[in-house]
Amino acid sequence: MASPVVALPLAVSGVDLPLAGLCCLALAAAASGRPALAGAALAGACALKWTALPAVAVAVALLAACRGGRPAVRCALVAAGGTALLVLPGALLQPVELWRQVFAFPTGRAAVPTPASSPLPGHLLAELGPWGWYLTVGLLAVAGLAVALSLSVRPPRTVVAAADRLALGLTLAFLLAPAGRFGYLALPVLLAVWARSVTVPGVSRVVAGSPRVGPPVGPPGGRPGGRPQARNERSGGHFA
Repeated sequence: MASPVVALPLAVSGVDLPLAGLCCLALAAAASGRPALAGAALAGACALKWTALPAVAVAVALLAACRGGRPAVRCALVAAGGTALLVLPGALLQPVELWRQVFAFPTGRAAVPTPASSPLPGHLLAELGPWGWYLTVGLLAVAGLAVALSLSVRPPRTVVAAADRLALGLTLAFLLAPAGRFGYLALPVLLAVWARSVTVPGVSRVVAGSPRVGPPVGPPGGRPGGRPQARNERSGGHFA
């Protein structure tokens, strides 16, 4: 709570902070090879807010690159099934209200205007008229396709790389969204800072220029603190 990027969503929003926590949990679980946990965290995040959808693609790409196809598919299935289980009741009972609250209101297409109106590029374009709104939606789709292509061409293999890729995708989404606010950018900042401040169990982190980490090397001869042990040449040995 002392960190500004945590204090801000804690003070002004009800879902942004748990959304950020679930995204971090999903990336950590994917990096440590726990696809079911990653999928469950992604399902909870997607049920809270559809802005968590890019995290599914990043976590699946991370699992596929580091653990193989089966864990990646398992994560995707758990995420999709869990999201459907949480969202489907509301979608069936109130489909019109779901569309109005989840899609129309955040994009500025509802009867009630959204307070998210910071002067970001997407909002400025949307204010130019219908063609501006369609233009920014098109740019948003192009940005999403570009990030998806980068995941397939060069998938992330570390927690830092995955968090950075997700932060990049979310930053583009927030900048190009028809309605947005500067506070949304706290989530990409939080992801980038979190990934560099934690160690995920089961994942080794190698710093450039650091010596290779390996088993401790004892003194020659196998006797701690002793002199090198020599073996007789007649017995086929050698001098250590």
